Formats: sequence, structure tokens, C-alpha cells
Amino acid sequence: MTFGRWKLIDVLSNILAARQKINEEFQKNKNESAPEKISELLKIGQDVELLLRTTVIQGVHTDSHRIVLQPREEVLLDNMPYCDNPKK
Repeated sequence: MTFGRWKLIDVLSNILAARQKINEEFQKNKNESAPEKISELLKIGQDVELLLRTTVIQGVHTDSHRIVLQPREEVLLDNMPYCDNPKK
């Protein structure tokens, strides 16, 4: 699998934006003391973790033109049917 230069830049900028948003939310809520709010924030964090674990794969640069993808078991789909015309 190859990525064009601009596609890779888009991916990297999205990763950096997500990281910045996570840090901003942590700083904004780090002094929260209400148990209900803490439970809500933990639930949101768990949902985000699940989303990232099941939709994002990691890659390692092997040289200047290649990336080896390292998908976790959670993102692999066994015998997933392909459909050109998905139902709405």
C-alpha cells in the first residue's frame, strides 16, 4: 500500500489535531471533582479508545518510500463481504 505525499500529510495533520484536542480536554478537566462528571469523562475516554483501537492502524517507516502496516487484531475483518452498492 502506498500513500501519496499529500495523503500522508493529511493523515499526520489529523493525528496531530487529535493529540492536541486530547491534551486540551485534559487540561480543561484535570481539576474536575464532581463524581458524575468524572464518570462521564471516563466513559467518553473509553469510547474514544475503542474507536481508535478498532479503526486506526499503525505503520512503521522501513525506508523513505515504504511503510509497513501493523494492524491490531481488533481492526482485522475476517471474510468481510464487499458491496459496491451499500443499502441506505
